[in-house]
Amino acid sequence: MDWLPSWERLQSWHWWVLGALLLVLEVAAPGIFFVWLALAAFALGLLVFLLPLPVAVQLLLFAVLSVAAVVLGRRYLSRVLPDSPESGRINQGSHRLVGQTVTVTRAIQNGTGRVRVGDGEWRATGPDTPQGARVVVVAADGATLHVREVSGTWT
Repeated sequence: MDWLPSWERLQSWHWWVLGALLLVLEVAAPGIFFVWLALAAFALGLLVFLLPLPVAVQLLLFAVLSVAAVVLGRRYLSRVLPDSPESGRINQGSHRLVGQTVTVTRAIQNGTGRVRVGDGEWRATGPDTPQGARVVVVAADGATLHVREVSGTWT
């Protein structure tokens, strides 16, 4: 098994292959995590290409670069993509409806009813409101929208 790398000699292409495998894993796995590890592997591969390093130093550098890449990447994504997984609202598109004015399709009675959003209907909670009234979405909890009357106040 001469084709397997020995621990005495890790070369730059080993890190590049690891980076490519991590990118494939990123495509297969949900979220955005393995891409940062792949970037660390690619960067370390470049460093090892330019400067031969002992394996122990390579492994230590990979650990440090991985942690740094994950921390910086998550910080970058939270600024650039406010609805990124890092913001805690993954798969909750209902939060995008906050602030929209919608129409009540089934009167809100005893705190619950239904409203029309686009071409669909959503469960709504809020003060008693007659069918046909316009309401504003003030919050979202999964598939339930919390609303208040456009001219009224939230109680």
